[in-house]
Amino acid sequence: MATSISVDVPELEPSKCFDTFIDQLSKDLEKSKMKFDAGSTGRMTQDGAELGRVLSWQPGKEIALEWRNDDVTSKIIFAFEQQGDGTRINLSWERPMDSDSSLGWFAEQVASPFLSSATAKNFGDWLTDRKARKPWGPEARKTYGDPMYHKPNFYAILNALALTKDDYLLEVGCGGGVLLNWALKSGCRAAAVDHSQDMVALAKETNADALNAGRLEIKEADAHSLPFSDSIFTCAVSTGVFGFISNPVGAMREVHRTLKDGGRFVMFTATKALKGTLAAPEPMATRLFWYEDEELVELAVKAGFKSARVENPELSDYARQAGLPEDVVKEYFTGSKNNQLLIALK
Repeated sequence: MATSISVDVPELEPSKCFDTFIDQLSKDLEKSKMKFDAGSTGRMTQDGAELGRVLSWQPGKEIALEWRNDDVTSKIIFAFEQQGDGTRINLSWERPMDSDSSLGWFAEQVASPFLSSATAKNFGDWLTDRKARKPWGPEARKTYGDPMYHKPNFYAILNALALTKDDYLLEVGCGGGVLLNWALKSGCRAAAVDHSQDMVALAKETNADALNAGRLEIKEADAHSLPFSDSIFTCAVSTGVFGFISNPVGAMREVHRTLKDGGRFVMFTATKALKGTLAAPEPMATRLFWYEDEELVELAVKAGFKSARVENPELSDYARQAGLPEDVVKEYFTGSKNNQLLIALK
């Protein structure tokens, strides 16, 4: 039996689409404890046992796989063809089975999950995770490896933290580790978490010297369950993270727990003024939690902080210092209506 499904990928020509697809396929198989060795002699294994092998490898055009499950062998072909300024990926599947079983299996195991994942809501959730909520893949690694449009925020955060060599900093949601790298220039020690495996790996690469020197540790973990002891940090920071957290009080309580008495927590987030703009576009915008200044203060007080306030810093000078174009500076970083800086003390 042969069946096919297609999906269009806009604004990505076939050769780049092929490379991105293979990278993401490898990572997704990894999550299922499978290993994919890409290339013309590639194969797929699980616990050392071979599940399949590459039959055809034509970068930018086609990859064909032979997949074995018990006594049944299937052939899967991914073909990449130019579609306007993007690419159409055609998936065709050949599986030798009797018709009733084949149709039922295909409907339940292949077609239904594909159609479900292709709905606007599910695609929006996936895209939000990939780009911002739990970044992964080559595009995310490139963005968070050099987060130009976040750098003005970093300057404002570090100004509020006023780090010294005696500080021990915690960052919740470290992304690619650039803010950590800047913070460590103060001479402080630091620890960080992120729930994206890709971001943890990137942050470790960015801060290899500090890791090797024992001044920094980075762990894959969730903001609601920080893998650190009580009362050990002098300060904590988080930027662009709490808008994605469904239980912000619980996450702030975890930060509060790990801080010493008198410890300071600085959190940067965007205001509703940026909702739906290029700084916070759809589908991410409708999946973010947006707060008024007083709501952020209330969250911190509920989490146990003895005092909290919100500042709305003007970032235009920082944006110019970061080398951003003047039109971007004027539209997104001039004035104080776009930014919230929560400063809380334990």
